[in-house]
Amino acid sequence: MRELGQIPELEVSPMPEGVMSSWYALTATYRPDQLGGLPLDRFHAALVAEGATEFDRPGCTRPLNQLPLYRHPSPLFPAYPSTRSRYREGDFPVAEKAHADTIKLPVWHREQDLKLAEQYVSAARKVSEHHKELL
Repeated sequence: MRELGQIPELEVSPMPEGVMSSWYALTATYRPDQLGGLPLDRFHAALVAEGATEFDRPGCTRPLNQLPLYRHPSPLFPAYPSTRSRYREGDFPVAEKAHADTIKLPVWHREQDLKLAEQYVSAARKVSEHHKELL
């Protein structure tokens, strides 16, 4: 985590001293301004091209107002009152921005995973160093 956080465009939330993570994924906030405005989708595609295929964009772990069930509940719940307000895109701008700028990795926890984690950090460094080729 420490090494990943040294890559300027990836901001990893610090873990307080003495706290053990219970996360299923390590999330980082992507900072496109650190790479000349390179969109996250292009950064992510470059990571995958480097073989770092477990870098992922959160899908189901998104703000609830972006999930179909919360936007259009009637198909699944026909008795749901149609007069009740439904969530829309833009209802939660802070959560939506956080989701749009998030990239994640599995939390590797075994000693034998250390080499794999180092390879992922190397891939992120390489993409960072060569980002101008992607603009």
